[in-house]
Amino acid sequence: MSPLRSGIAAVDGLSGLLARLTVVVAVTMTGVMVASLVLQIVFRYGLGQALTWSEELALFLFTWIVLLVGSLGVREGFHVRLTLLHDYLPGWLRLPLDLVLGLLVLGFGLVLLTSGSDYVTETLGQVSAAVGYPIEALHLAAPVSGGLVVVHALASLLNGSAFRTAVPPVEELSDG
Repeated sequence: MSPLRSGIAAVDGLSGLLARLTVVVAVTMTGVMVASLVLQIVFRYGLGQALTWSEELALFLFTWIVLLVGSLGVREGFHVRLTLLHDYLPGWLRLPLDLVLGLLVLGFGLVLLTSGSDYVTETLGQVSAAVGYPIEALHLAAPVSGGLVVVHALASLLNGSAFRTAVPPVEELSDG
């Protein structure tokens, strides 16, 4: 195998490993978030005592879940996108458009990674109101997600999956 092919395979393998790990973390966080919200309901309405920490924990976990699953959308192709222009372009123009869009997604990941890292640095030492956890643990979701987007977008660009739309063209969707 050529060094280029092995490099592409390594990036794609890393992307796949990170995606599997992300799924496990996101599912676990979702379970904990739902449990904390159920506890909040039970304590507030069943026992008449509101918990001070459950809503803050749910917000923390929700932030992480949204950003982690959003990064998975880049790998799996379920991210939000408009395909109207893509579907109506002639075939020879679709590849350059896909390349530009893939590079824009990669750029977005880099911006999220760098600006998120800067924001974590700016908020070092602050703590959350109810639980008292370091607030940078919440803000760390942005650069982690940005890094995942970079890896997944790079893998997608290198292995060519960025150039295969997950949505069939309009003409394939029509009956006639």
